[in-house]
Amino acid sequence: MALIHYREQLVRMRLNQIMWQPYEADFGHFPDFCVTGRDTWTARVSLVCFCIVETHHPNRVLRQFGLVQGRLDYVVYDERLHRINLRGKVEKNWREEHGPYILTWGMRQQQVCHAPLQIGEMPHDHDYYRWYRLVT
Repeated sequence: MALIHYREQLVRMRLNQIMWQPYEADFGHFPDFCVTGRDTWTARVSLVCFCIVETHHPNRVLRQFGLVQGRLDYVVYDERLHRINLRGKVEKNWREEHGPYILTWGMRQQQVCHAPLQIGEMPHDHDYYRWYRLVT
């Protein structure tokens, strides 16, 4: 029942009710180490923590970074990565196991999403909206 309620609220929202960058105003209050490297926040890389690998897809939410959202490409999903658990893998060398994913992190400066700054609202005939209407 709650899900239906929230879906109805989302459907009724108007563009001027959406806060695309809700934390932007707070960044000035954070210590420097929290916001250092902001240029890499939009890097399409793998995030690795021992046995866990998650692909970061900031290109799918560019509006949250103040950038123009473009059409989205297909996401490659490696189901094998989500089946990994630590049972019986005490001696596993995760650095070796996830070497290719760690390399993508090392090359994050080359993986940054580039898009123009979003100024004002996107027009209703924007390429992203045309694509979105086709796939939803």
